[in-house]
Amino acid sequence: MFVCIIAGSSEQLCPERVLLSRPVVQAALGEHHGLLLTQEGQVYSFGELLWRDLRIPASHPVLEVTLLGEMVVRVAAGGFHCGALSEQGSVYMWGENTAGQCGLTERVSEPCPVSVVDNDVVPPAVIRVVDLACGREHSLALSSQNELWAWGSGCQLGLVISTFPVSRPQKVVCGAYHSLALVRSLPPQKYNTHNPPKKRERGQSPHCSVPEREELVTVDDSHYCPLGVELSEVMTDEVYILKQRQITDKVINEICGHGEAEPLTQPDGTPMLCPLSGWRANKNSVFPDEVELQSLLQKLSGSSLETQQTTGPGDTDSLSSHTSYVFLSGSPRRRQPCACKPSSTGQTQAPTLEEAGEGLLSLETEVWSWGRGSEGQLGHGDQLARLQPLCIKSLTGEEVIKVAAGSHHSLALTAQCQVYSWGSNMCGQLGHINSPVTVPQQAKLSDGLRVWDMSAGQSHSLLLADGDCVQPILLYCGQQQEPMSMGYINSVCSGGQSCALLLDHNIMGFISAIHELASRERHFYCWLSNVKKCLLTPLRNRGETVSLLAASLWMSFVRLSVLIGRHATSLSYFLHNLQVHNVTSLPLLVHTEHFLDIYKEYCSAVGNFQVMGGFQTLHKLSIECLGSQQAMLAQLCVADQPASEEANLVSLMYWPLQHLQQYSRALLKMAACYDVVRVKLLCCFCLFAFYVTQTVLLRRYKCVFILQEVLRLPQRRVVCESTNRSLTLLNAGRFSNHWFILFNDALVHTQFSTHHVYPLTCLWNKWLQSLNQAVDQVLGGGVQSSSPVLTAMSRTASYTFTGEGRFKDAQYTGGWLAGRIHGRGTMKWPDGRIYKGIFKNGLENGYGECIIPNKVLNKPDIYEGHWKDGKIHGFGKYKYASGEVYEGCFCDDQRHGYGMLSSGKLARNSSSVFIGQWVQDRKTGYGVYDDITRGEKYMGLWLDDQRHGSTVVVTQYGLYYEGTFKENKMAGSGLLLSDDDTVFHGEFSEDWTINGKGVLSLTNGDSLEGLFSGEWSTGLKVVGTYTKPTVAEPESKDRKNLFRMGQYVVPADQRWGCVFDECWSRLGCDAAGRGERATAWENIAVAITTARRHSPDLSRSQSKVLESLEFIPQHGEPVTTTNYDNIRRYLLKACETPLHPLGWLVETLVTVYRMTYVGVGSNRRLLRQAVQEVQAYLTHFYSIVRFLFPGLPDDGGIIPDPPGSPTKSRCNSNAADQGCSSLLLPLLLPRLYPPLFTLYCLQVEQEEAQYWERILRLNKQPDQSLLSFLEVQEVFLLLSQIVSSTKEACFVSAVETLQQISTTFTPSDKLLVIHKTFVELTQEVKPMLDGDFLWCMDDLFPLFLYVVLRARIRNLGAEVSLIEDLMDPNIQHGEMGLMFTTLKACYIQIQHETNT
Repeated sequence: MFVCIIAGSSEQLCPERVLLSRPVVQAALGEHHGLLLTQEGQVYSFGELLWRDLRIPASHPVLEVTLLGEMVVRVAAGGFHCGALSEQGSVYMWGENTAGQCGLTERVSEPCPVSVVDNDVVPPAVIRVVDLACGREHSLALSSQNELWAWGSGCQLGLVISTFPVSRPQKVVCGAYHSLALVRSLPPQKYNTHNPPKKRERGQSPHCSVPEREELVTVDDSHYCPLGVELSEVMTDEVYILKQRQITDKVINEICGHGEAEPLTQPDGTPMLCPLSGWRANKNSVFPDEVELQSLLQKLSGSSLETQQTTGPGDTDSLSSHTSYVFLSGSPRRRQPCACKPSSTGQTQAPTLEEAGEGLLSLETEVWSWGRGSEGQLGHGDQLARLQPLCIKSLTGEEVIKVAAGSHHSLALTAQCQVYSWGSNMCGQLGHINSPVTVPQQAKLSDGLRVWDMSAGQSHSLLLADGDCVQPILLYCGQQQEPMSMGYINSVCSGGQSCALLLDHNIMGFISAIHELASRERHFYCWLSNVKKCLLTPLRNRGETVSLLAASLWMSFVRLSVLIGRHATSLSYFLHNLQVHNVTSLPLLVHTEHFLDIYKEYCSAVGNFQVMGGFQTLHKLSIECLGSQQAMLAQLCVADQPASEEANLVSLMYWPLQHLQQYSRALLKMAACYDVVRVKLLCCFCLFAFYVTQTVLLRRYKCVFILQEVLRLPQRRVVCESTNRSLTLLNAGRFSNHWFILFNDALVHTQFSTHHVYPLTCLWNKWLQSLNQAVDQVLGGGVQSSSPVLTAMSRTASYTFTGEGRFKDAQYTGGWLAGRIHGRGTMKWPDGRIYKGIFKNGLENGYGECIIPNKVLNKPDIYEGHWKDGKIHGFGKYKYASGEVYEGCFCDDQRHGYGMLSSGKLARNSSSVFIGQWVQDRKTGYGVYDDITRGEKYMGLWLDDQRHGSTVVVTQYGLYYEGTFKENKMAGSGLLLSDDDTVFHGEFSEDWTINGKGVLSLTNGDSLEGLFSGEWSTGLKVVGTYTKPTVAEPESKDRKNLFRMGQYVVPADQRWGCVFDECWSRLGCDAAGRGERATAWENIAVAITTARRHSPDLSRSQSKVLESLEFIPQHGEPVTTTNYDNIRRYLLKACETPLHPLGWLVETLVTVYRMTYVGVGSNRRLLRQAVQEVQAYLTHFYSIVRFLFPGLPDDGGIIPDPPGSPTKSRCNSNAADQGCSSLLLPLLLPRLYPPLFTLYCLQVEQEEAQYWERILRLNKQPDQSLLSFLEVQEVFLLLSQIVSSTKEACFVSAVETLQQISTTFTPSDKLLVIHKTFVELTQEVKPMLDGDFLWCMDDLFPLFLYVVLRARIRNLGAEVSLIEDLMDPNIQHGEMGLMFTTLKACYIQIQHETNT
């Protein structure tokens, strides 16, 4: 890259080429000097260097030796001073410093560092600068925190102070008198006002951001915002502001109309800062319409500021011709190739490539201006000054991408390569003959010229345009207007009356390839804009007659047009920094997928519109809308297209797809220049070439008008058909007519007037697959190729069944395998049935949900569960339309096995719940039936949905019956007990109806024996003998057996066999213990894995538990005391997880137990059955556990120590004697404890009342009296005297320990509490006794009785009974057994204790 300096004069242009040994990446011009920055970060100066008394010719610039140690990334030239910015963010200034513009106190002849420090944060922080700009008497710096800092003199600093110069940098905003801002539009609702910024800590800074919006806003007279206000809004996109500098404060006051300006100061006398952040007016604002202004000030916000000051020769007018530029961008960078950087006088600013999310520039912009307008340079139609930014309404919606400002004129460049100019035109710098121009007017350019860069000087404008050749054309608008071609110019800049051009060498054709691509892209966007303006917009305004396909075509065309416009603009800025850019950062390569997505969308929209015959309708509509303007269609069409009007319309819509060839050509050229990125370039070329081929195919098969209308679909395309590719039907008739058409989604067979459609997603040509394999083998010499042409065997598709069978006329969407539905899918029948779930080999198999309509009740049946071979099979939940709900096992569409049926809301005559065994959809076997309406609970055997066999029935009134049922009635011998302990044993014929022999025993012991008849609740007729036993006469053994409960009850080990059978089935066993152990463990692992896959809402802890259960533990080795704990921990996790078969078993057993013994089942007569049922659970459960862990001993067996371990005594081995109760009772009993303990409390209710009455009475005594009353030994009485006479102060630790017995569940835990109580008691009396003291029962019992009394344990009798019934037999006769016996004796003693 080299630089060409042009010194402008009134008569000629004198270009002077500057050649350096290193590429130049930036040029900056002052009034009479300039700076050049090379790619290596070196700075060169030329021109009149007044601070050194030197004059350096532009052709031989001198190196700034002082900066050789720094990597400079930015240079700026002011009127008579210079600036440089290093990669580390340090600022260097040198040159004229009379106004303090160098940030120092003296003249600076060599570059010196300038300290930029933020003193508003604690502690003060050094500011890292990312950009720099210089004016004539001031300098601006942009920090990495998006803050603008300034130093020098004049109002252009943005500081309201009266003392100049300012040598110490301060934070300011940019205020000027001829400024332009290009902002991205935002909807009005996003504008808001914020409070002024407060003092910040380090790292917090006010930001300036540009408002964004997706569409342009309507601008009216109130669409303006003032200067001199505070900004606190965060800005996001591009804004660049071009401002004129003032000469004197007097001129400023005259322009503002305020005379002498009073300086604004803080209370301490220091100057008040005016940060550009937030558009909130100050309290002392001088603007009258403050409230209205605040609502609209957000239009000029930005998150970063890049500033550059440029100067030109002085002017005799009151305003200087030096113009300073401020560029605000979303993300300022150090050395990254930025499409726009701060520039010199007349130089333009532009957005960065990283804007708009996708890295392409936005076209939704507005232009704002403010300052002096004496020459109309503000563009508002007058020559008045503006003290606040005001939107130029005529440029709204014109897609302005650049603005530039000269001394008294302004320029704007649009994405359509049009230039608008306004302001002074004394030298013809506006590009037209009007003067002056107060509103933007389009510059007059020759046909075929497309401007893509520009700059403005003092009295001239410089334009860079595309012409007929690849090289850009330079247009000078001023005193000379002759176009020039000087090579591959990538950017232009102006300063004073001079210009600078940056040119590139066309090495290996790469530069020409980039220029050609950018030029064609700009031309293409201009064409798209004309089509949209002249054709599509008028058609779209007729929205009432436009179809959805036409609207889709319009939207896709607009999106394509926007993409091309943004890409063309991005390519223009890509050319500005070719030395910094890498070819891989070319927008076309970075956003290849985005380009292809937009083109695919447009290609599909055009094809759909063509297939459905939309162009005929569109042609008629265009005639109505355009009328005499039909000739425009021919002008817009390319020369090689047909001339008919309808063909022109089709060609217009298809022509954008041909533009893909331009991308392919450009990529091929660049691939030949760069071997390093050749692979990436060629890959992108192949992608674009592929879509070019698809476009050709679309044009070839775009017409499907020969088919019937029913076959015409928007997305359907013809691939091939039998008229041009011969395909005949084998053994076809002589006069038959067959036509085969292959579409992209179906195969159509047409015969005469009928046709058959075969969707490709459900087409399984196995013979064609076999043929392809055979041909491949023959061509491959008998060896199958590595990539034969095979039809996909597994796919997802939709299909409607037409044949006979279960799926007749059903619609299916889901997975397929080799022509059969397989995998997850959805089947919908015409009658409303819906199945969603798993299929296998063409049938429902696995978990699924089914909805079956019930036309009678007008509600559906819903089933959720498992299927097998097309039938409901396995565990599931069925919700009937009647309101009943069944949850349990199924077999071949019938309820079979364990299940629970509950009536719903619609069952008005009866509400009930049945839980038990089912056989072929009927209740058969043991089950519990809770008749909620009658208040009865039946627990017994069933046969064919009828109660039949041994039974127990309890009612809500306390009646208890056990006997036999036959055909759903009480029949035969039975035992009946009432709540007052009246007992009857005899013959029954109906429910609660006695008929036959029997014996009635009354509560007082009298009995009545004979013939009974009648219903129990209404009265009995008796013919028999009344017997009143004597006191001395003992009750006979036969009479005891006659009234013994449990003689007609179903044995506990025969109940709930269906539950354990289901558990065995889930383990893969046909019956209890009949199966492979390895298969059982595999089924467990599969069940856990499947549950994790289908349960995404599991918590982290649940996922960890399931993950640990997936691993199969060691189960074949002998169980010793070492690995016994591992088994116990595994069972604990398994039983807490319902997804595990053992966890399901525990959960189900708890359900059936509570269904039996809760509610009406809470009858004290059922206690013995409940205890036996728990013991039966343990026995069956232990058999399953032993099947999984065969090394466990039999119930009550001994677990040996591991080989080689030291021998332990039996009493010291905690796990030596183990049974089912010690292993499984802790897992099961806590869940069964509430109903079981309730039964124990009901059973000992009378004894408990006596016990509690004694507890309350005896606890009224103080410790010494109570101990004496209990006959405690004198040695222990001393303890009570030692502690004091306070009540309940003795043996507190033992009392509190014993109270914990109510918080435990299992007998082993309760015995452990008793043991700890004895330990605590011993520890308290041990200090008063000899060291070898041993307890004797005479000493121990009174003390322990005292502890029990003070503990006040409610329901102690129930606790004692539960421990006695369920404790491990192995410890009954040991130390634990003795302690328990002591507690039981205390309970009995308290019941019979008297206070005498």
